[in-house]
Amino acid sequence: MNKTLLFLASSLFLYNCASETSSYEAMKKYEINVATTKSFFEAFSNKNIDKMESFISEDFTWSPPPTGVDSLDLSLWKTTMEGFNTEFNEIEFTNAQYFAGLDENQKPNGDVRVYGTWKSLNADTNQPVMMDYYAVLFFNEEGEIQHESEWYNAADLSQNALTDIAAIIPLKKGFSVWEKGFMEDKKTREDFCDESRTLVLRDVNDPNKVSVYLYDVDMAKLGKMMADPAFSSFAISIGEDLENKKVYVLKAL
Repeated sequence: MNKTLLFLASSLFLYNCASETSSYEAMKKYEINVATTKSFFEAFSNKNIDKMESFISEDFTWSPPPTGVDSLDLSLWKTTMEGFNTEFNEIEFTNAQYFAGLDENQKPNGDVRVYGTWKSLNADTNQPVMMDYYAVLFFNEEGEIQHESEWYNAADLSQNALTDIAAIIPLKKGFSVWEKGFMEDKKTREDFCDESRTLVLRDVNDPNKVSVYLYDVDMAKLGKMMADPAFSSFAISIGEDLENKKVYVLKAL
């Protein structure tokens, strides 16, 4: 009986030692992988996509939130990262918090979970963009990132971006009065949109209604202009019915 108890105690001791060793090794691997994750994000901030690629495996796959697809390949990931680097400047990962990834038994397995906020400036408007971010990075035995799953609100990326808008404007003084004033105000529009693409359409059913399409609009500049009382005075002077004027943001399907 005593031998049996001694054997069970020894077995339990060896199991606990093995479990502790396994957890210790997993946490050491996690610490190394956290350092890799930080370097991975730093390379993105520095717009060095080739450096980012050096941290991932040849069979790397990527799961961003907007696609509805489980895994995208390395080629599409790289094209998208290059696009982000073109669209944003002064990219910085802030408020970063790193946690150990867990296996099916809720034990650390070396993978990395990370929370934080990406801050940047829109490259066109030089206005700030902030995006809360969560990701899980899965590593292979060689310490390379094999898969990255990300969660964020893709709409945050459109903050302070250039926007296409349409305005439906009823006219109180007739089309000719409005058109003359609108065309003379070209310089004002050049300050907040791509005036070369501005399109004016007259309603075929109502000659006293127009649709104006403005492209690549800097909404911050437009908002500042519209807050100026002089803007309303000018619009009224050329016959715009401001109470019934409607403005829409155009989005691609």
